[in-house]
Amino acid sequence: MKEEKKFVIYMVMAFVPAWILQFVGIINAFSGRAIVYQGAMAVSMYVPLLAVLVANKGIKKAKTEIEWGCHWKENWKRFPIAWFLPAIATILGAVLYFLVLPEKLDMNCGALTQTMEAAGVMVDAEGKVQGIPLGMLGIIQLISAVTYGPLVNTFVAVGEEAGWRGYMTPVLSKWMGKRGALILSGIIWGIWHAPVIVFAGYEYGRDYAGEPVLGVLMMCGFTTALGIILSYFYEKSQSIWIPSLMHGAINAVAGPPLLYMKEMPQHYLLGPTPAGLIGGIPLFVLGIVLFIRMCKEEKMREKV
Repeated sequence: MKEEKKFVIYMVMAFVPAWILQFVGIINAFSGRAIVYQGAMAVSMYVPLLAVLVANKGIKKAKTEIEWGCHWKENWKRFPIAWFLPAIATILGAVLYFLVLPEKLDMNCGALTQTMEAAGVMVDAEGKVQGIPLGMLGIIQLISAVTYGPLVNTFVAVGEEAGWRGYMTPVLSKWMGKRGALILSGIIWGIWHAPVIVFAGYEYGRDYAGEPVLGVLMMCGFTTALGIILSYFYEKSQSIWIPSLMHGAINAVAGPPLLYMKEMPQHYLLGPTPAGLIGGIPLFVLGIVLFIRMCKEEKMREKV
């Protein structure tokens, strides 16, 4: 089968089942069944891997060129970087956000109070749940997101990484060069999230200026920057597990900064999450730096 035909099959299979799952999740979210929504979203993350399997009639390296080995000896430094770099970037982004908008900060976790009360959990007058201060609960959640959260999320994130970084970006690179492939693959990844952004307020909430188009555009910018970072580490490590761990770490640590707001906002287009315009500055800067480096490396290889 020609590469072009396989790629078309891959794209159809990566989008159609995922969008169906997203709409199933959205419908259930509107009906108050949040657990079904979360489950549908988690399952949809495996769809790009399924698309690779269908398009290539298998997922072995010989068919897809995806590097499945961990290569522990060569990557012993990259695994901790993949584990903790997203947390560092997210915390820096949240600090930037609260420096720009200090009136939004509440070290007693006002947003967490709202979330707890909405879930029917009793919060006493001192801001404690069963004697534990909410500020402490926020710290516990952050520690969990930095320690075991990335590892747990890795085994879900690999479904996307095998498709986006393992298969799609390398194929696009053959056809249009590294620069175009990194940008286009990031945009494709962002558009893949469009249904839940448009109908469920995924990542950015609701009632912001330019909704929902601006939210989709913001997501495309975020996924392009993050996709560049993940592609860089995939190329250097030659292991799909490095970007999967990094992707899992981003997913784990993205939520805790919201808990330190005075109240849960209607929208968080600016931050403090790493997908926000201010909260995402560290990731955006790193993405630009690595994009320039990868393009330079490609030019050097072409001259050899």
